Amino acid sequence: MLIPIKNKLCPLVKNPLVECYCFDLNSKTITPAIKYCGNNYASCDIYISEASDKKHHARTSRNK
Repeated sequence: MLIPIKNKLCPLVKNPLVECYCFDLNSKTITPAIKYCGNNYASCDIYISEASDKKHHARTSRNK
């Protein structure tokens, strides 16, 4: 019996930031890209920073 695996990609993969590991794959970025651009994106410092920036921007935009 096969067990389905739910693979999720980081939301930034479709439109990555220059800082993202998947932006320019090479021998230095492939290991962290595999680790962080998939199921572990919630523990990626780049994703955490971007998500935090978006939350802050959304809060300040609502308060104007």
